[in-house]
Amino acid sequence: MPRHRSRKLCLVSALLCTAALAPAPQPRAMPPMRLGYEDIDLGGLPDIRAVNGVLETTLVAAPQTVSLDGASFPGAAFNGVYAGPVLRLHAGDLLRIHLVNHMPDNINLHFHGLRVRPTGHGDNMHVQIPPGETYLYELRIPPNHPPGLFWYHDHAHNAAEPHVMAGLSGALLIEGFARQFQTLGATPQKLLVLKDWVRPRCDDPVLRTQLHCHALSINGQAAWQVSMRPHETQLWRISSQSANLIIHLTLPGLHMRLIGSDGLPATQGTDLTALDILPASRADVLISADDAGSFPILATHVPTGGGTSFTTNRALGTVHVTGPDAARAEAPVFPRQTDLRQFHPDALRTITFAENADATIFTVDGKTFDPERVDLRVPLGHIETWTIRNTTNDFHEFHIHQLGFQVIEINGVAQDFAGYVDDVTVPEMGSIKVIIPFTDPNIVGHFMYHCHVLKHEDHGMMANIEVFWPGDRRGAAPVCRPRAP
Repeated sequence: MPRHRSRKLCLVSALLCTAALAPAPQPRAMPPMRLGYEDIDLGGLPDIRAVNGVLETTLVAAPQTVSLDGASFPGAAFNGVYAGPVLRLHAGDLLRIHLVNHMPDNINLHFHGLRVRPTGHGDNMHVQIPPGETYLYELRIPPNHPPGLFWYHDHAHNAAEPHVMAGLSGALLIEGFARQFQTLGATPQKLLVLKDWVRPRCDDPVLRTQLHCHALSINGQAAWQVSMRPHETQLWRISSQSANLIIHLTLPGLHMRLIGSDGLPATQGTDLTALDILPASRADVLISADDAGSFPILATHVPTGGGTSFTTNRALGTVHVTGPDAARAEAPVFPRQTDLRQFHPDALRTITFAENADATIFTVDGKTFDPERVDLRVPLGHIETWTIRNTTNDFHEFHIHQLGFQVIEINGVAQDFAGYVDDVTVPEMGSIKVIIPFTDPNIVGHFMYHCHVLKHEDHGMMANIEVFWPGDRRGAAPVCRPRAP
């Protein structure tokens, strides 16, 4: 490896680990990350925790009928839990999952947002587990991994959309997100897992006539209930596990302030009147109330009811504000982060999302996905600027595995540094520009970038990337596929 490349790799990795993707030094002493488990209300979902640095569990994927508020539809779940068991670990822990496939077709697992190895029995999307087989996933969470809300889901190509829509997903927490912020350590936290099931037609009479074949839930419930006190502030950790759709949330009568996206802290708070959360995205939002009362949690643009009762505001739950006033929370102090625009890009690339006229074939750079083909090779240590173009009038969403990135332009308009994300909308007939740091040695190997509208991904809008050690002048390495035993 050339000396200048080696020095840059070390410098950039150190900056990103200490300033961009992990807690920065604060004026107030920060506790170590391994402090036990945060007090998070999981809203009735079971959790599975690491013990003595190891989380070992079995996840059984199987079909099941899902019932929500008098409606039912054919779904699927891990361990019979439609909203998914919550996996909880610390940085440095070992994750071992025995995945059992009781589905009628192939499945696998993707650990969305984790900066972990994409090879062998790690976060390897080239693994396909046939029906009736069991496969062991074993991956180490790096000691410097950022805390935050991530998620796991089936990513089997050609089946990701129906499997995720059916319910094969769940939340994954790396402990310690709130401890990155001064004043938030004692803030009550709640986890919200959003799921939807949508079909043009459906058989269940309630689902068909009242819900217009669109089931939408929080933590597997159609009417989620939560309590808080006047003037109290809560931290809601929200994971959208929708296959295809943006979920638009409003909380009339309450205050919302976004402090983090995709598991990572923002650079400052943003007050919201509505939260538009992309498929696969996560949002960390401070919720506060002024007065006592009951306030609805609404998903807008969702047809509900019929006749005079028809509305496009679906009530997903209620916030009950009762009891004595709480002390007003202090404003959070945000951790320092590194603006990647200070680095000269090692490469400039343009990636194009396109589709045919009847929206049945979706492409990246004119090609549909081929698991045997490596579309792009990037040396470890590169910091690259990518322009993502959407040549269609369709909604597309850029995602890359193993990494976070910084959005610097939308349709040619420069964006203020707001932090890092791993999912972003590409405007219709428009473009975005992002900076991607390929600097973490844990990501060496093959992984994917794609549209996270899973219908589009399943129909071809995905590509393979290989990150390799500098100085490796091989041609594209063969894709490694460990076999299920």
